[in-house]
Amino acid sequence: MTAPMPVLRLVASALIMLAHGALLAQEDYTWWNTTHAWNGITPWPDYMKFTAGYMGPNALPVPSVEQGSIDSLIRLQITPRTHWSQGDYTQDLYLRYHHPFADGRIAVGVDWMAYEHYCMDTVTRDERASRDRDGEGFSTGDVNVNTLIQIVPEKPGRWGLLLRVNLRTASGNNLKAARHTDAPGYAFDLSTGKWFTVGTRAVKRVRPYAMAGFLAYQTNRSDYYQNDCFLYGAGVAIDQGACVLALEAAGYAGYLRQKDSPFLLRASLGTQRGKIIDHRIAFQRGIHDWAYTSIAYTLSIAWPSHP
Repeated sequence: MTAPMPVLRLVASALIMLAHGALLAQEDYTWWNTTHAWNGITPWPDYMKFTAGYMGPNALPVPSVEQGSIDSLIRLQITPRTHWSQGDYTQDLYLRYHHPFADGRIAVGVDWMAYEHYCMDTVTRDERASRDRDGEGFSTGDVNVNTLIQIVPEKPGRWGLLLRVNLRTASGNNLKAARHTDAPGYAFDLSTGKWFTVGTRAVKRVRPYAMAGFLAYQTNRSDYYQNDCFLYGAGVAIDQGACVLALEAAGYAGYLRQKDSPFLLRASLGTQRGKIIDHRIAFQRGIHDWAYTSIAYTLSIAWPSHP
């Protein structure tokens, strides 16, 4: 049976409209091709630099500095943060879960940058070879899985020694906007620390600590595949009783020499009331190869690992 002409015209019109909508949905990258003099052959990721200085603040961050011991409590941390630099303003929500077992000798943890909103100016966008034309959008970040092993327990006359092994999954998105690398990485480090009693009204204890290790990540480029970095950090924690102040410096040194050696300073002040909920505020400032200043607030929910 032959379909009536009006029906055929209706079907044809619908197909044309769908095809036209699909074409409109495809982003036009002519502006990017012109800006970066694309040769029509080289993959566009090869125009990017997969380093801390040429991507968003959550792409290749400096890891936290461990203090040589394992937190004995199960802990869930919820942290809204804001980062700003001359051409990039970012807000995000960071989640962390920590679970000790084996009488506190081993712990596993999961970190995730769950949500990120960013806004870049055109200078920053083009410096990073970003393909996000308006420079604004949303991203989710990488999931990190950590294993902590207490090699030497801390005692009154002995410093603690802790091994951390970190695996970063390729779960972050929005590579085209230079927000995350969409590639895996790993790190391992040793940290040490020890409490020293002061006993004054203002300061009860002081804890110096230090960390050193190795960090590596894939680059997604066709000319070099991985960046290998020396990881380091050191600081001091000051226990006032109800609060703890921590001051530290941390960074890593890559071999690419493309702003891949970030170094930064951190300060945090947190409560330790012995209750389920604690609070912490933190400040972070990039000194080298990381142009951001950051402020964060952490809501910490903790409970014993054994009933």
